[in-house]
Amino acid sequence: MTQTKAVAETRPFVRFLASSLSSSVVDLGAFAVLCALLQDHMAESVAILAATIAARVLSSLCNYLLNYFLVFHSHTSHGRSATLYTTVTVLKTLCSGVLVAALAAVLPAVPELFLKIPVDCTLFFANYLAQKKFVY
Repeated sequence: MTQTKAVAETRPFVRFLASSLSSSVVDLGAFAVLCALLQDHMAESVAILAATIAARVLSSLCNYLLNYFLVFHSHTSHGRSATLYTTVTVLKTLCSGVLVAALAAVLPAVPELFLKIPVDCTLFFANYLAQKKFVY
């Protein structure tokens, strides 16, 4: 494989990484703003839950659109790709929770965050491949 071809094949993954990081910024920013807006209007736990869900929906929409247009340059219908994107995202989230919980049961002395990081990093690569092959 030539160096030019290798660079060309790496570009979508680099764009995917940038899209994911951008969406994380949107998620955290929206969460912070929504928590501040909702804290005086409802119980703290309800405000946090509402802010979490709303921020995740917003960041997922941003991520979907960035991936559709800029990462994979898709021409698939939005109905099909959005449905598949949502399915992959839900499955990735469930896998993360199940795997971290299983590892926590096997390795009780290890903090959950230290278990979640390698699990989610692995799922990140799987997510890229699933979106590349099935979604877009």
